[in-house]
Amino acid sequence: MKTLLAFLLVLLLSACAGSATKTYILPEGLGQVVATSPLACRFEKHTTDGKNTQKSNWYFWRETQRTETRDELSNQGEIWERNSAGQYFFTRLFFNERVALEFVPGDLAAMGSSPSWQQLSSLIDPKTLGKELKPQGKGSAGGLSVEYYSGTINNVVTEIDWLPDLQLPARLVKKLSDITVILTVSDCGNVSKFAAKPITKPEFDKLRRLDYTDLGDMEDDPMVRHLELLMGGHHHENH
Repeated sequence: MKTLLAFLLVLLLSACAGSATKTYILPEGLGQVVATSPLACRFEKHTTDGKNTQKSNWYFWRETQRTETRDELSNQGEIWERNSAGQYFFTRLFFNERVALEFVPGDLAAMGSSPSWQQLSSLIDPKTLGKELKPQGKGSAGGLSVEYYSGTINNVVTEIDWLPDLQLPARLVKKLSDITVILTVSDCGNVSKFAAKPITKPEFDKLRRLDYTDLGDMEDDPMVRHLELLMGGHHHENH
């Protein structure tokens, strides 16, 4: 009974001053998951603009030198890979359009996009914890320690309930002026646990592959114009 009650302990979301307390429950059995590679997690993603809220499953797969995400609502995903020289390669996946948009290290450098590998593999850079994100207390649930933080990163109000054992958030909230995105962990485990899987090489090879550097010369291509509208000037989520 004590074990069951421990799994059902409710985590309290770290709240900004004046905001209401929100609650959620850690998935049962999460305490048995270890932060090893590979790891697969399913999150609930809520995106709200103050009037409407969209909900979707959001998947995260982590390996030593590779991460992949997929949003079921937009049917888009991202792949980040790092080679032995520490260079990053980024691919934006558009499953509805059957397109893979590829960025090489030079593209990322020119864009000023240089997230740390810790940020890519943990959804937030652990170095911000205790600095930009101030401690708001500690707790435990489901056999896991939980640390609560809140603050501002790059002008984005951020709240995180951090699971140090998994090096992942149990809950991550990002608040911009006109939109709020909330990720809440639903389950984690081996890649085989979920029906959704990382893209396979045969699946990837069937996609139309575009180089980011070539987009400027392809303005008359209807697909390129469509992709630019989808990206809206933002070339990666960094979730």
